[in-house]
Amino acid sequence: MHKPKIGLALGSGSARGMSHIGVIRALQDMDIHPDVVAGCSVGSLVGASYATSNLDKLEDWAMSMTESKIRTFLSLNFNASGFINANRLQKLFEQTIGLESLMFKDMDRLFGAVATNLSTGKEVWLTQGSVHDALWSSMAFPGLFPSVLHDNKWLVDGGLVNPVPVSLCRALGADIVIAVNLNADIINRYETVDQQQPHSNAQSPATEQSNDKDTFWEKTKSSLQNIISSEDSTIKEPKGFDVISNSIHIMSSHLTRSRLAGEPPDVLLQPRLNNVGLLEIHKAKETIAEGVACVQRMQDEIQFRTSLHKT
Repeated sequence: MHKPKIGLALGSGSARGMSHIGVIRALQDMDIHPDVVAGCSVGSLVGASYATSNLDKLEDWAMSMTESKIRTFLSLNFNASGFINANRLQKLFEQTIGLESLMFKDMDRLFGAVATNLSTGKEVWLTQGSVHDALWSSMAFPGLFPSVLHDNKWLVDGGLVNPVPVSLCRALGADIVIAVNLNADIINRYETVDQQQPHSNAQSPATEQSNDKDTFWEKTKSSLQNIISSEDSTIKEPKGFDVISNSIHIMSSHLTRSRLAGEPPDVLLQPRLNNVGLLEIHKAKETIAEGVACVQRMQDEIQFRTSLHKT
């Protein structure tokens, strides 16, 4: 009798992607071990870690992150290559997870990643060759990471075309697809603003007159902090890359709804991650916990859907 293959489609969502770890852990506790994994953006990183039995290493790294450590990956060279020091981050993942020389054919499970052709806007499925190249193509978030030249095509983040790659998961042979959408609640993140709190961007005369080196670096550090989070503001005002990332996530949210309507998974998991920003990996503990909780909320549905294929 044919044993149905269970597929896991892990969606895009920057730091929210650490909840994928919790989802996988919770599924394993239910004795569900996906045979096929398809990932988009951060979902490809978590998916590749799982497909190579390196999920523990990724989780340990995520749990060790602090806001100060995150800032070490931010580049002061604000150029077209992006705000993240990609080389530094790539080397860390290569050392931590061991993906530097890994090829798709050597993985423990079937795996595929989604990227976007920057010239044509078409979806690109990466299922062979270098896993390293596939991951950084899929995660090339506009403005954060540089685009990747792959097979004479410039590739960027797959979330621009297929944020939750159910279609790729089925193409890889999955009979049952469990999909994880990380951006279901992104639109409401800045819904409320406390109008009672004064806020001004004006500088004091003393600040305006000061041009020394210390002042420059203080401003630089403040700018980097605002890229990571806007929580230091007296009001919940989106700043820096919060605006860019949430704009892309809003588009991805609408695109996801459309694609999932036409390519529905058997089970759709939607963690509640409204409080997790673009680079807030330091919230990994609560983010992973929400991944676990999301599976637990859907446990009956998961058991029912997977049992239909076991007869």
